[in-house]
Amino acid sequence: MHPKQQIKKIIRDLTGEDAEIKPSPLTDFGTPVAFKLAPALKKSPKVIADELAGKLKQNLPESVSSVEATNGYINFYLNYKNLSKNILREVHEKKEDFGKLKNKNLKIILEHTSVNPSGPVHIGRLRNSLIGDSLSRILKFAGYEVETHYYVNDIGKQIAIIAQGFIEGIEPDAEAVERYEKYKDKDDFLVFFEYVSANREFENNPVFGERVQDSIKCAESGDGDAKNKITGVAKKCLLGQNEIFSKLNINFDFFDFESEYKTDEVIEFLRNNEHAEIIDGCVALNLESFGLKKKGGGSVLARDDGTSVYLARDIAYHLEKIKLGDRIINVLGEDHKFEFMELKTILTEFYKLKKPIDAVHFSFVSFEGEKLSTRRGQTAPVDKLIDDAVLKAGQEIKQRGIAGIDAAQIIGIGAMKYHIIKREPQKPITFRWDEALNFDGETAPYIQYAHARCCRILEKANFRVDEINIDALFSDGFELEKEEKNLIKIISEFEEVVERASDELKPNLVAIYVYEIASQFSKFYKECKVIGENPGVEKRRLLMVDAARQVIKNALLLIGIDAPDRM
Repeated sequence: MHPKQQIKKIIRDLTGEDAEIKPSPLTDFGTPVAFKLAPALKKSPKVIADELAGKLKQNLPESVSSVEATNGYINFYLNYKNLSKNILREVHEKKEDFGKLKNKNLKIILEHTSVNPSGPVHIGRLRNSLIGDSLSRILKFAGYEVETHYYVNDIGKQIAIIAQGFIEGIEPDAEAVERYEKYKDKDDFLVFFEYVSANREFENNPVFGERVQDSIKCAESGDGDAKNKITGVAKKCLLGQNEIFSKLNINFDFFDFESEYKTDEVIEFLRNNEHAEIIDGCVALNLESFGLKKKGGGSVLARDDGTSVYLARDIAYHLEKIKLGDRIINVLGEDHKFEFMELKTILTEFYKLKKPIDAVHFSFVSFEGEKLSTRRGQTAPVDKLIDDAVLKAGQEIKQRGIAGIDAAQIIGIGAMKYHIIKREPQKPITFRWDEALNFDGETAPYIQYAHARCCRILEKANFRVDEINIDALFSDGFELEKEEKNLIKIISEFEEVVERASDELKPNLVAIYVYEIASQFSKFYKECKVIGENPGVEKRRLLMVDAARQVIKNALLLIGIDAPDRM
């Protein structure tokens, strides 16, 4: 446990208050908790800080050397020798479990990705998958039981249009087939080619549109053949999409098919609500009193022909999901903010849901500024992105002469993932390869190279951590160098970063942290000679190299990126 967390616990035991522990420009860290306590205690922050500092001096953790109160602030100084000894021992003992938090005995149902099964996975939607997969890994590491779900919209209007196109023998769009020749035999692309043609027919031929609507109505009314024709298209597309998730090492516990959730009871229950209304024959809810005003009327649940819309099916789905865990988290595009608030309002206000339901909204990714139209047969498929990643990484590797060509996939996919994950979910991204594959900046290749360098140093030194007496190494009167202290300090903060990332649902915090530790390792290696120092110093620094290696690897795995031993 980092000293900051130990201090927080001591202050909580003394005052009952959760103290905010911040970096301090003059000391190692400090807290303004006295200002928070002042109103209730009716004392000045200065008096409270002085009293609290006096009590803390009697109970300081081994890794904290001293505490002082200054003008209401309480500041702490680290004992770096003890901190180093304790942290290095902990990393050595826990290895891949270093930074892992205690079991919370809470189950989270995490839904992410849920791409429409109408074509290949688009780079803009890939951000959903990368955020969701990282959150799943981080939340598990933070002590939660996590179950990942993928909601397949297999009965919606878009899928019904494609199915009708296949039924009527509409030819796939020739331009789209030519544009994506390399992938023309993949199931998701075959569905996409048909979508372009069928959607054109739907827009230009009202009679075709009527047949689509009839097929949806039949499917929802229990016609098994009609249902299977529509859902079969979605399942075909999902096969191709899953190939991409497999390449990216993104896995799901359950695929939940929209067609399996019945909406009759939902619509019947809500149409009898005082907020229900009929708009042009459609069953809807007026949610204005809850701050949700929708242009053109209320929140529609069923069309005038009786068929359900997405909102009704989403409600039915969430009523089942609620039974599975203690908390629901959905990863959704920013274009779904209003729809999520509709859903959450209906579940909490009308169904009286008590379990927390949260959403992580993300902004979209544009590729080199391109704007593409799926309906016109243009897309930015992740298939091509992965191929480009491996190709460009291979070219970079060859030019630099730094690794075997077999490392191209690990480096290329890692670069792609990190470039997207490192930014706050709510911030838009323009994806640029020159930035993503830079070996000198805030990128996965830079971090992976730091890990590989650690491995190379340890191999060269024939390092065996089990042969080292850690206590003996820190028993003499040496003074740690500045960059040694900085490296130990950042290694010790990993658990705190995991906790923050899980609490705030922000995987970018782990991405930022792992870059910072890689950067600090580079400074340490530049300033502190490792191999060839006197035996005590060499062993101590090799322990630090090994700890940096382990934490970089652990952190990268939390965001789904491999850490190669050689580059």
